[in-house]
Amino acid sequence: MPFSRRALIQYTALWPFLGFALSPTGANGRANRLVIADEGGDRGLPAPFLHHKDGIGYLYTSYIFDTLIAQDRTGKLVGGLARAWQLSSDGLNCTITLRDNIRWHDGSPLTAKDVVFTVAYMAKHPYLFVSTVKIARAVALSANRLNILLREPDAGLLSGTLLNLPILPEHLYAGHASPERFTSGSALMGSGPYRFSGYDRAEGRYFFKGNTDYYRGDPLFDQMAIVTMGPDAALRAMRSGEVDLIPFLPYDRVTQARSMGFQVVTAASNHVVRLLFNNRNRFQDRDRRHALAFAIHRKALIETVRQGEAAPADTGFFQPNSPWGGDTALPTYAFDPQQAQTLLSKSGWSRDQHKRWCSDGEVIKLTLVTDTPLRREAVVVSEQLESIGLSVDVRILERTALREALRSGNFDLSLLSTSTMGDPSDLVRYLAGDFWNGDYFADSREMTALLEQQAQVVSLHQRKALLAKFQALYAYELPSYMLFNPTYATAHNHKIAPRFLPDGVAIGIPTSVHKSVLVG
Repeated sequence: MPFSRRALIQYTALWPFLGFALSPTGANGRANRLVIADEGGDRGLPAPFLHHKDGIGYLYTSYIFDTLIAQDRTGKLVGGLARAWQLSSDGLNCTITLRDNIRWHDGSPLTAKDVVFTVAYMAKHPYLFVSTVKIARAVALSANRLNILLREPDAGLLSGTLLNLPILPEHLYAGHASPERFTSGSALMGSGPYRFSGYDRAEGRYFFKGNTDYYRGDPLFDQMAIVTMGPDAALRAMRSGEVDLIPFLPYDRVTQARSMGFQVVTAASNHVVRLLFNNRNRFQDRDRRHALAFAIHRKALIETVRQGEAAPADTGFFQPNSPWGGDTALPTYAFDPQQAQTLLSKSGWSRDQHKRWCSDGEVIKLTLVTDTPLRREAVVVSEQLESIGLSVDVRILERTALREALRSGNFDLSLLSTSTMGDPSDLVRYLAGDFWNGDYFADSREMTALLEQQAQVVSLHQRKALLAKFQALYAYELPSYMLFNPTYATAHNHKIAPRFLPDGVAIGIPTSVHKSVLVG
């Protein structure tokens, strides 16, 4: 049945009385409920075509919908809906055996036909976070076996496509020609460890119930809530026992959280803040990109706006603890204003009597666009560039307007926060700008060729060697200048043991609250 606004308000109104009043553990020894404080607010409905276009929306959806391949608590690939898989030597055929007796949340059996349906459905209705273009078709061999036939070898089939692709129930999705309009309760019927039980869009609150028939083990919690709450209010709520976990605790609250007796887990996020150059306009010139890199004092930027809770990023795409990075030393572009000015002159720009940079006699005015979370960083970057004579107009845009500015090329520079984790099989699309926050960079055929090649080789060793070459080229070409790598922190109580994964969750989400830590 549809989740009406009235019903959702009722869910929300009752939760403080039904949820927070529960005892810490039930008769079975499991905690009765977990409450997560998420400052981000509304993430959309947790279903593949309904959640917001961000990693956390995908994460919440993953609690409800399962994939063929999963991750364990360390990030290692393990069986999800599939208990076994076999890839042919030519990389064009993958035979998958499903686990026995898996059921959808409505009690219907999950079979190979559901997987075949999902592949065909998402080919017709592309899902932002998973590309199925390399899959020619899927064929059911029996109730629990199927073949996935590929058009070309896909190095990321296991750690990308099959890890990320949420399987849909055919009996509920068949016939829905517009999945983004399929918003009834049936659209949120998955096979994962938690069932959807309520949502309040205005308040950004989500409610889940544990799926006691889950095939990978009992969910740790009978009930789970995600509520919108700022970090200070969340810490107070943790102290009173109303909140159990703050997944994204600001780093300047870490000491406070520990002093209150809470446990804190930290890790380099690998969700790097980067300066994107408009490579379709003024910054097609590599010398200009290099010049701005030398003009920015990254350590001063970190000290000013991040109070030390970040480290200068590696200038290649992947970061030091990534499983995809190489050992090649990369240029650091250490702060050097004189070198910056030399390179700008070399690129054809000149300075007027007021020491302002000009082109063809006109003062250059650079437009730097970003959104609200990075406004302080944008101001500091603009001040550093203005100190060498560049005029910068900072524009803080809403996310929709920012996307349009990037796609249309209506900017010179942009500050963005981007995950550098997850299987890199689609990285060539990121480089080309197929994703709204990509690099829009088409000048390096060599980089493109390396990314296309690594996406097809079956050997992991060969793949990493190709990616190491790409890494070095990226640091030299600088489609974007990687500025700093923030440290992420999670505060929690004794009920749960969150853990950050080296390559992120599924599509590369830098979170410690993946569903492996929510299952016993």
